[in-house]
Amino acid sequence: MMATQTETRLDEDVKQRIMKEARGLFFKYGFSKVTMDEAAEALGMSKKTLYRHFPSKEDLLDEVTNAHLDECDAEMKAICGRKELSPLERLKLTMAYCQALFSEMSDSLVHDLRRNAPEIWKRVEERRQQNIATDFGALIKEGRQKGQFRKDIDERLFILIYSNVVRAILNPETLSSLPFKPSVVYDTICKTLFEGLLTDKARAEYHAK
Repeated sequence: MMATQTETRLDEDVKQRIMKEARGLFFKYGFSKVTMDEAAEALGMSKKTLYRHFPSKEDLLDEVTNAHLDECDAEMKAICGRKELSPLERLKLTMAYCQALFSEMSDSLVHDLRRNAPEIWKRVEERRQQNIATDFGALIKEGRQKGQFRKDIDERLFILIYSNVVRAILNPETLSSLPFKPSVVYDTICKTLFEGLLTDKARAEYHAK
């Protein structure tokens, strides 16, 4: 039994290492340009071992996507759940985390998603909209109650505006037509929308730090 548990744990460790390496390759080069041979070479393992864990590149992409989305969900909930921080501080951490994610997206990945995997982006978009509606909505509501966010802006209306702007602009088709990095686009959206949400006092605090 112990041997079986050890083998299972080792298999899971190998699987996680494969997914981590594949995520880096996909984000840098786009998944259509990365072959299973190249992934195996980068990992220093045989193709037989790689295919034992992932029968195809599509299976690997699905697993990487799901793991990435779960990781993002957990991190967003962790940030929004830090009640020792003010809503403004949590908002800044949330924006910084999202911007870091977008900074990982290469032009190759953006074009690849647009051309070859719109269904993957649809899955990403659905999860993102769920996060915006739940975690972000609760954070903005709390910020209004504590006087850091403007009370004359209803959080439901703000979330509707934000989610639609993000959906319309931060998608592969639009990003592919813009001469800006995804992280720059997201930063501009945040500066345009969220600074208008802050009270005068919170805005001064935001720029002071």
